[in-house]
Amino acid sequence: MEKLRISTLADIEAYERVPIEDRMTYFNTYDMLKQGAALDPEARAMSLILSGETFEQPMVVTYRDLLGNVTRTANLFHDLGIGPQDVVTYLLPNIPQAHYVLWGGEAAGIVNPINPMLEPGTIAEICQAAGTKVLVGLGEFPGSDIWTKIQAVRKELPGLEAVIRVMGPGDEKEGICGFEEVLDR
Repeated sequence: MEKLRISTLADIEAYERVPIEDRMTYFNTYDMLKQGAALDPEARAMSLILSGETFEQPMVVTYRDLLGNVTRTANLFHDLGIGPQDVVTYLLPNIPQAHYVLWGGEAAGIVNPINPMLEPGTIAEICQAAGTKVLVGLGEFPGSDIWTKIQAVRKELPGLEAVIRVMGPGDEKEGICGFEEVLDR
């Protein structure tokens, strides 16, 4: 795939004469990620600056790793029974795992991202209205109350079939799956 250069009105007009179906080589996000990974698997897909002190050494995720983690996440959701009409809800800050859950969830079913700053009652109402089948949230983490909200909300969701804890261990007795534990298998 060659880089497109548009710098004049004639370039724009020529570009617009080609139907979109002929220009696009993908029709969903997963295929777009696959195409990006195929072009340059070691290219930087995203960077995460963990703190102001470490800004010169961000956590880097390559397209190869992004696609691999999105694929494993989609497979996890499929294994949990998520299909095209099923809803995965997540409450996560902007961390790489949020992208894996978003794009992996979209590949498997329907994704319902919720602002983790909302109150538990509001979160529960949104989950109920969406028909949440799998709930994903950040585990216990300093300065975050997301896991406390997940614990409160899960009791209000009769159709909930699985809870996934990101950055925290699974707990089979409590019906909690550890996200990284599964992805690292």
